[in-house]
Amino acid sequence: MILDSSSDSTRSSQTVAWRIVGQALIVAIVGTAVPSIVILTLHMSVWWIVLASAFSLFAGGAYLGWRSREPEPVYGTLLAILYFGLVVGILFGGELAEALPDPLPGLGIGDSTFFFVWPLIQLAAAVGGSVAGGRMEAQSRPK
Repeated sequence: MILDSSSDSTRSSQTVAWRIVGQALIVAIVGTAVPSIVILTLHMSVWWIVLASAFSLFAGGAYLGWRSREPEPVYGTLLAILYFGLVVGILFGGELAEALPDPLPGLGIGDSTFFFVWPLIQLAAAVGGSVAGGRMEAQSRPK
């Protein structure tokens, strides 16, 4: 289970095992960063980066579900929130530093569809991966 009981006997609350969440986040980041460098270098559409992030978030979510040993969508949601915050920080920093092209490749000027659809794809991929990973682990256990 991803929740670890506190070692203090007077405290009955449980906390999130951040190490597992951090490992899943690293899987998602590396799985997105590697193809994204190629995609941005070739000036391909930013939607390819969305596809890469969906696959990597699904993989990170599956790892998270597998390690938590239960198909819990909340863990995938937590992963998606952390990933989204990190990527938005990178995009915002890239815009401020004027390191990113404006508009991003594949988007028209004023096209806000990307910023509405992209987070939903991230959430669906991370939650789907978390549930799938938890179910795969539950099925692999001897009965």
